[in-house]
Amino acid sequence: MTLSLQFFSLLLMVFSGILVGAIIEGTRFVTGSFPRRSYVYKYRIVLEIFVWIALGLCSFFVLFEVRDGVWRIYDPLAQIVGILLYDQLFQPVFRLIGRIFLRLIIQPIWWIICFIWLVVNKTFLLIWTLISFIFKPFHFLFQKTWHLALQKKPNMRYNRKYTKK
Repeated sequence: MTLSLQFFSLLLMVFSGILVGAIIEGTRFVTGSFPRRSYVYKYRIVLEIFVWIALGLCSFFVLFEVRDGVWRIYDPLAQIVGILLYDQLFQPVFRLIGRIFLRLIIQPIWWIICFIWLVVNKTFLLIWTLISFIFKPFHFLFQKTWHLALQKKPNMRYNRKYTKK
C-alpha cells in the first residue's frame, strides 16, 4: 500500500466523518420537527440507531472500495476528526445551505402539493354536493316507496270463517 493511497483514505475518512456529522444532525432536525404524537417523533431514537448502522456500513463500503476492507486504527480517529471538524467549522455552512434548500425547493413543492390537494378535494366536494342536490327529491321518493314496500300488508280476508289459517 502506497503512502499516497493511505493519505487518500485518511482524507476520505475525514470527509466521511464530515458527512456523518451532517447526516446525523439532519436526521435529528427532521425527526425533531415532527409533532410529538407522531410515530416518527416517538421512535426517533430507533430511527437514529438505524441511521448510525447505515452510516457505519457505508463507511465500511468506502474502506472496502479504497483498500479492500483493510481497517486501520487511524480510520475511526479520522472519522471522529471529521465529525469534530463538521461541528466546529462546517455546521453553520450546512445549516445555511439547509435553510436555503428548505426555503427555495422544499416549501414551494409542498405548497404546490397542498394546493393541488385542496383543488382536488374541493372539486370532489362540489361534485358530491351537486349529485346529492340533484338526487335529493329521488331519495325522498325512494325512502317513501321503500317504507311502503316494507310495511306489513294487511290481511284482507273477507270471510274469516271459511278461510284457513
